Amino acid sequence: MATLQIRDLPDPLHQQLQLRARQHHRSLSQQALSDLQQASGGDPRERRRQALADLQSLAQERGSRPFAPSPEELIRQDRSR
Repeated sequence: MATLQIRDLPDPLHQQLQLRARQHHRSLSQQALSDLQQASGGDPRERRRQALADLQSLAQERGSRPFAPSPEELIRQDRSR
C-alpha cells in the first residue's frame, strides 16, 4: 500500500481535519484517508453497486425485465470461455 506525506499543511485545515477526526472517532490519518476517498468519488465497489441498483430501478420503472441473466452470471460465462 502506498504512503502519502503532506507538508506545509495550513493550520486552519489541520484543525478542521482534527475536529472531523474527533467527531467521527478516527485518527487524523484515518480521517484524511476517508476525506480523500470521498473527494475522489468514494469506494469504487460501492459506486458500481449503486449504479447497478439505479439501472435495475430504472428498468422496473419502465416495465422492462430486470437483468436476466445477471451481470455476475454474464461475467462468469465470459470467464469460463
